[in-house]
Formats: sequence, structure tokens, C-alpha cells
Amino acid sequence: MTLNTDTSSTMRVLVPLGVGTALSLLGDATLYTVLPNPEIAAQAGVTLTLVGLLLGINRIVRLIFNPIAGVLYDRLPRRGLLIGSLCFGAISTAMYAAGTGFVPLLIGRILWGAAWSGIWIGGNTVVLDISDEHNRGFLSGQYQTWFFLGVGICAFLGGIFTDALGFQGGLWLSAILSALAALMWFIFLPETRPASQPASHPPHHPEDKSFPWQIVLSTSVPVIAVRFIHAGVMASTTILWLGGFIGGQLTLGTFLVPIATLTGLFVVLRTTSSVVGGPLVGITSDKLGNRWVVIAVIMALGAGGMWLMSGPQFSLAILGTFIASISGGGVQSLVPAIVGDRVKPAQHGRVLSSIYSFGDIGSALGPPLALWLIGKISITLLYRFCAGLFLIVLLFSLWRSSTSGSSRG
Repeated sequence: MTLNTDTSSTMRVLVPLGVGTALSLLGDATLYTVLPNPEIAAQAGVTLTLVGLLLGINRIVRLIFNPIAGVLYDRLPRRGLLIGSLCFGAISTAMYAAGTGFVPLLIGRILWGAAWSGIWIGGNTVVLDISDEHNRGFLSGQYQTWFFLGVGICAFLGGIFTDALGFQGGLWLSAILSALAALMWFIFLPETRPASQPASHPPHHPEDKSFPWQIVLSTSVPVIAVRFIHAGVMASTTILWLGGFIGGQLTLGTFLVPIATLTGLFVVLRTTSSVVGGPLVGITSDKLGNRWVVIAVIMALGAGGMWLMSGPQFSLAILGTFIASISGGGVQSLVPAIVGDRVKPAQHGRVLSSIYSFGDIGSALGPPLALWLIGKISITLLYRFCAGLFLIVLLFSLWRSSTSGSSRG
């Protein structure tokens, strides 16, 4: 049997799991927030072209690490794997701080890729352990809330740490906080892996033992799109997009807010849409019963938001950012829920790892492609291309909803 799914039991797992996941992002979020700035890149000893490669390489290596993590989580207890993964994450951040130049940063990014495979696949597998078909969307949304809180708060802290302590000093502080998060998991995170697999299949689960590639491929489509746009294009160009409106700093009375701190603060504000939207989208899909229709709606919001972001009016562009951000939290809440609806528990780790591998392709291509295109086309045109990509996935989601074998997946 899985862990009792009453509220107290689920929160006893979800709160430490979410806090640790959020804090693990400190080093990664710092790099995305400040490293595209040419002055900070120079402090790190890399060119802007190499920044694009560094921001994407950890996603490429996860194509190797994700399947390994999926197999391990299907066969071994979750707790030890999660704690070990978070320790590797802290070590990777320390490597960013200790080294200067491309090679030390590259090694750290590869190590972070392995760490995040373990953290993200393990975290989502734990959520499926403690949920059922009636609350799966909601609990998945709750976990995504912690993730997006981590993205926003860590980006903000990363900007502040960099402005206050310098690039390397800020990363040393981030590494210490990540290590403390691993200690917190060691003390508070319980084991959730079922003692044995259920004898019977839950509703809608395939009765054979073949790998559910149809589910993997269909759910990977929206994941690729949101990861390419949010974790790739937007994450790597926010400091440049924002700088196009306000320049190198913002003047508030007698205060000057540097662009790195301002970008981090903006990412925090932007993620509020994902923080609020993820659970709401999950609850809606639990009640509606058709998760693909909900995905289509949030794809429409993503397209509209990106189009507003590409415009010249700052107020509308800011509004568009909040609208577009709903799509990231929504998709990442619903895809694990679809997996829980349609896939046998014994395959959860491998199916999630396959889906996230496709997503990692999208997010790996995003930073280098976006930073390469910035030299050739405007950010306006780049963001409008992203709006068109959202519309394509909207049409796919409507088609998938009409052909799905069940109301939920």
C-alpha cells in the first residue's frame, strides 16, 4: 500500500519535499538570472556564447541521467536517492563558486544535471505515491507550487547575493543553503515507496506489461513547448528583455536598483502566476475529469501572454508575463497527473523520466538558440514565435482530448 493519503500524511511528505526542491535551485537560478549579463559573464571567465552552452548543457546530460533515475526510483526506496541527489546539487553549486572559466563551470553543470534528474523525477514519483485519482492534480499542483516558488525566490536571492557578495561569493552562500536543505531531508523526509506493488491495476491502466510510449509521446508535446519557452527562451533572455525597457538599472527616488537584483525580483513576481495557477489548474482537472481540455485552455493563455510580452508597451508586456506564466505551472501539474491516471505504479519512474527527457531537449535548446537568435532578430520576433508554438500545442491538446481513451488522460 502507498502512504495514507489523508491531509496530515500528505503534508508531512509534501512540505519538506517542496522546501528541499525549492532550495536546491539556488545555484541554477543564480546562473540563469545573472550570467547572461556580459559584465557578470566576464567575472565568471566566459563569453556570452559560452553562457548559452552552459545554461543548456545540464539539460542535455539529463538525457543520460533521467533514464537511470527512472529505473532507480522504480526499484529502490525514494528517500536515500533524493538526499543523495540534493547533496550532488550542493556540490555542483560549490564548483561554480570555486572555479573560474568554462571548464569548471561545465563540470558543475554536468553534475547539476545528474542531481536534478534525481530530485525532479524522485519528487514527482513521491507525489504519485501519496495521491490518488481524486486528488492527483491538486497534489501535483502543490508540488509545482514549491518548484516555482524556488525558481522565483532563488532567482531573487541569486541576484541579491551576486550584487552584495559578487558572483562567486553569492554562489558559496547558495551552496551552503543547499547543503542545509539536504540535511533537512535527512531529518524530516519519510519514505513513501510502496512495500509491494498492488496486485490489481488501477482504473484505466493498461493490462499488459509493455511500455506506454503513446502516453509518453503525447504528454511530452506540451512539456517540450513549455520547457523550451519558459525554462529556455524566457529564463535566458529575461535580463535582456527587461533591460530593453529600463536599461541597466531602475531609479526609485534616491535608490538605484541594479539590473541583476531587479531581474531576480521580477522573476519572483512572475512566478506568482505559476504558484497560484498550478494548484488551481490541478483542482479544475480533478473535477472536470478531462485534463487535456484544461491543457488546451492554458496553452491559449500562454500564446496571448507571449504576444503581449513582445509588444512595445511596458505595462501590457508585464501583464503578458503573468498570463504566460500560468502555462508553465499548469502543464507541469497536469502531466504527472495524467501519468498517475494512466500508468501502472511500477512504471511511474521510467515514464516520468522519459517525459522529462523530452522536456529537457526543449529546455536545452532554448538558451543557446535564444541567445544566438538575439544577435540576428529582435526579442519581439522571438517571443512572437513562442506565441505561435503555444497555439500549435493548443490544437494538439484539443485533438488529444477528442481521441483519448478516457476522460482524464
